[in-house]
Amino acid sequence: MKVLLINAEAFHVKHKAAIPLGLLSIATYLTNNGHEVKIFDRTVESGSIKKHLISFLPDIVGIAAPSFKCFPDAIKISKIVKDDNIPVVWGGPITTLLPDIVLKSGFVDYVVMGEGEITFLDLINSIIYKTPLHSVDGLAYIENGEIIINRDRDFADLSQLPVIDFSFVDPKKYFVSNVGCEKMLHIYSSKGCFCQCTYCYNPYFSKCVWRPRPSEYYLSEIKYLVETCGMDGVCFADDLLSPNEKYLIEFCNNIIKSGIKFVWGCEFRADMCTKEDLQLMFDSGCRWIYFGIESGSEERQKLIKKRLNLIKAKETICFCKEIGIVTSTSFIISYPDETEEELMESVRYLKGLQSDIILPSFYGPIPKSEIYNSLIDGKRLTEPKSYKEWEKIKMMDLFGKNYSKVPDKELKVVSAHFYLANFLKKYPDNENQSRVYVKKAFKQIFDILRRGTLSSLHLIILSAKEFSEVVFYATMFPKIRKKYGLK
Repeated sequence: MKVLLINAEAFHVKHKAAIPLGLLSIATYLTNNGHEVKIFDRTVESGSIKKHLISFLPDIVGIAAPSFKCFPDAIKISKIVKDDNIPVVWGGPITTLLPDIVLKSGFVDYVVMGEGEITFLDLINSIIYKTPLHSVDGLAYIENGEIIINRDRDFADLSQLPVIDFSFVDPKKYFVSNVGCEKMLHIYSSKGCFCQCTYCYNPYFSKCVWRPRPSEYYLSEIKYLVETCGMDGVCFADDLLSPNEKYLIEFCNNIIKSGIKFVWGCEFRADMCTKEDLQLMFDSGCRWIYFGIESGSEERQKLIKKRLNLIKAKETICFCKEIGIVTSTSFIISYPDETEEELMESVRYLKGLQSDIILPSFYGPIPKSEIYNSLIDGKRLTEPKSYKEWEKIKMMDLFGKNYSKVPDKELKVVSAHFYLANFLKKYPDNENQSRVYVKKAFKQIFDILRRGTLSSLHLIILSAKEFSEVVFYATMFPKIRKKYGLK
């Protein structure tokens, strides 16, 4: 079968698109099983969908819609594909959480839930050999006007999934500069997370299960990208780099033994490593770590079931500073029923950290998360019934409905303060000090404009508008800044 895989474009972005690891893995897996596959990534490529349909003549089209921001473009693509009577398949984390909503759109034939490699292959085989769809685990579809959602597919042993073939795309189009590198790409070494955070979809999506890939898989991918594309940095796209100290030590030693020269960064819990562990990470090339703090309140840590040891987290970040690892720490504001006093406590804690970057985000309801379910049960949120209703819900990086007890303006001022500080601050970069965020912003603007499309211009205008709002709220309300101890 000829399979066209399309990465839908988000109508709004703050960061350059990451290399589409999910689509690349599916493409590799299907190709290894005898199918012809092409990837069209609308986040970095121009050109019409129709052109690809005419030139490639696919038998089936798979569309990655990893977030609600991708839904408008994914629907647009689906309409065009359906006009040619080609079956349409959707996949991605949010799509997995809401297969019924996606199918109700009327433009999607199948939804692949969870990991797509094996399910997509089983779907193709079912179509070719005309076997019953109900036997395909991890698939949702419409039959006789009724939405059918099959049983979840058991998690694959990641050694069963392929070493990714990056030749389906041009990796150089995804290069991003970061601390200590100019040509960073994303690679994954594991999947899942064992945490039970109530604001997150992962307890539903990954069932709190963490799974590693064989080290030879991701190291061979890194070696290929370093030697053929000049990649000099890796952002490990894992939800959680390591579940324990033993694995972390093994992970770092494997990188050192490989002899491959690159720097790297990851996401990690801030209460799971010693100073010696962090030194080993640095020695193996680690130059930045993203820590999800999410709240500086002990009580809120219990409520969201993250249960982070805040004292240990502060020590970890101090150790990173001593060693030379740049740290980013995220926190969520406007949790349901969060008070001004609690937000002040959180801000005080974050100001006391020695973190290089502090990233605020607004709480937004994520489907299938525990807090989302409680908002529905408490009738504080009406469950969206269509993809258009979901598009209206803002979360994390955009200010939406405020479920907290903190006034909207105060939330916006606190968020804007940290964002502007991040943008203007200088960070270690190749043994010098530079404004890494400013460099990233200008490179991203150049990359977007280079595509020369109307949507590119729209993204630039949106970004300029958002930055203006950040400057406005960060500078124009001195009384609120003083209230929260923000200079």
